[in-house]
Amino acid sequence: MTNKQKFTEGFKFGKTQATYSNSTVAGPKVPQGSQAARGSYSSSLGPSFGGTEPSSESPFLVLLGLGRYFKNYKVRLGIVLGLLFTEIIVYSAIPFSFKFLIDEALIGKNEKVLYITGALLIGGTILITAAGTVRDYLYNWVSARAIRDMREELFIHLQRVNLDFYANTRLGDILARFSTDLSALENAVLALIPWGISPLLEAIFGTALLFALDWKLGAIATLIWPITFLGPVFFSTRSTAASYERKIEEAKVLTAVEESISAQNLIRVYDLDGAFWDKFKGNCEKLFHVSLRLGLTNSYLERSASGGILLLQAVLLISGAWFAFHGMVSVGALAAFLPPFLNLSYSLLYVSQYFPTMNQASGSARRILEILRTPTFESEGGERPFAPSELQNSIKLEDLHFRYKGRTKNLSGVNLEIKKGTYTVILGQSGSGKSTILKFILGMMEPNQGKVSLDGIAMEKIRLDALHSMIGIVFQDTFLFHTSILENIRMGRPDATPEEAIEAAKLAEIHEFISALPDGYETIAGDKGSKLSGGEKQRIALARALVRNPQILLLDEATSALDPITEARILKTLQKLREGRTIVSVTHRLTGLHAADQVVVLKNGSLEPYPSPENDSLSAAAIGL
Repeated sequence: MTNKQKFTEGFKFGKTQATYSNSTVAGPKVPQGSQAARGSYSSSLGPSFGGTEPSSESPFLVLLGLGRYFKNYKVRLGIVLGLLFTEIIVYSAIPFSFKFLIDEALIGKNEKVLYITGALLIGGTILITAAGTVRDYLYNWVSARAIRDMREELFIHLQRVNLDFYANTRLGDILARFSTDLSALENAVLALIPWGISPLLEAIFGTALLFALDWKLGAIATLIWPITFLGPVFFSTRSTAASYERKIEEAKVLTAVEESISAQNLIRVYDLDGAFWDKFKGNCEKLFHVSLRLGLTNSYLERSASGGILLLQAVLLISGAWFAFHGMVSVGALAAFLPPFLNLSYSLLYVSQYFPTMNQASGSARRILEILRTPTFESEGGERPFAPSELQNSIKLEDLHFRYKGRTKNLSGVNLEIKKGTYTVILGQSGSGKSTILKFILGMMEPNQGKVSLDGIAMEKIRLDALHSMIGIVFQDTFLFHTSILENIRMGRPDATPEEAIEAAKLAEIHEFISALPDGYETIAGDKGSKLSGGEKQRIALARALVRNPQILLLDEATSALDPITEARILKTLQKLREGRTIVSVTHRLTGLHAADQVVVLKNGSLEPYPSPENDSLSAAAIGL
């Protein structure tokens, strides 16, 4: 199975899960035919993140929504619960052994009962030790797999969210969902049985046992339940809200660190280290106050439960002693009653101490679900049934209108036909909307009004994987991965041979430079290509596009960082590649226009004919370049 097939299979899983979260766990269900379901950019920039308002959902319900990740492991979970019940039953039976040892074996002088009880205690100890060991292994395995599934779905979903999500969400905030948020969930999941389910079941069995031993003392003991949960019920909402806010502040701190590292050149040249320190210090101060509030809230939650439990223990011990003193219960019954009551107390104390962990996990779960509920573009089937393998006639943009949220209209009534095998140049000033047009052709955005079609098929009906298989692109912001130059070129087509990658580098006029490097094509490009110049990165990006041997080649300011000589050589190469290939280049530079089949100017949101190919200086003045 190829890497692409693995990713596609993974996305099928992630897409199914994301649909579940949209319709079942989240609020209102998004209609499948709506703009939001298609991941439209036209109406809004998507949900905003980073708010600090309390969630309308209870912590338990939020976490329950993530229980679907455990559904694939029902058998193992069933075994875990079975073993857990076995342990609890054995533990609950131990107090009866004390009663028999005192009343029957010691006071009754019955040696046989002594041996039988001792043998049962030893056998029970061996049983619960073995059962606990197996249970721990199975539950840790299930927990790790469930968290892995969650992490994979989150990653896959991020590959399909609307691009405006990235424009409006800080990188540190996204990374925090994978680090601190998933870590909080993992801690809660791992602690669920030892600190949540197991002590809760022990408390239930223990309460029934207390009534079996003595109903009067059992009635007093039941007061421990409301005393234990009064504090968590009162403080949980505040704890969850504080936990959610803390996660946001943690993400801001992480973002500040990420920005300071990424902008080191600018910070040092402009002496901004003081300003960035002040910003970071301010973020840390806010995190301190939120953490303090969360810590105090959790402390009140735990203290309210533990204080009540200790008080009730004193009351019951005094009551039990009084009953025994007046002959209302036997000494053996009292001796048998006290251990399970103390065990009940400690069990409920464990449960109360799990609430802060659950509340923190609930805040993290809410942040993760925010991403999983973000609309995505469907790339397969459904509303995109067409999968063309080649461009037959043309790409058409008809009466396109578009504006980004909070901005004036970028495009207004754009009409353009790009015929197969032609070379089209779109001129325009920076910010005029040239790159936006390429995103329409890529199917990565949808207009507010108008239509984009390929061979008469509306773009929103075409599967994106099929569309992108025909396209090679050089983006305006060149991105290189922290791997070898050879692998960066092969990112355009992972199954390309080294020879094909080198041939693409030759076409992009970068082969000689790479060959002269000490490690040649194995040279590491650095984080985001930090070891290379802008022009070098641009030519490697062009090689990455050319190695795909694309039918459609899109160039977004692809030569803006090149010197005139290299640019002329690249443009000459493009002329050689024109045969059988459709090229669309957006630029603000006037070089190489004479080779184009059509040149249009994007001005004031509309496309106009290029005024004077014979006089570039007059044309530049006319179009404002």
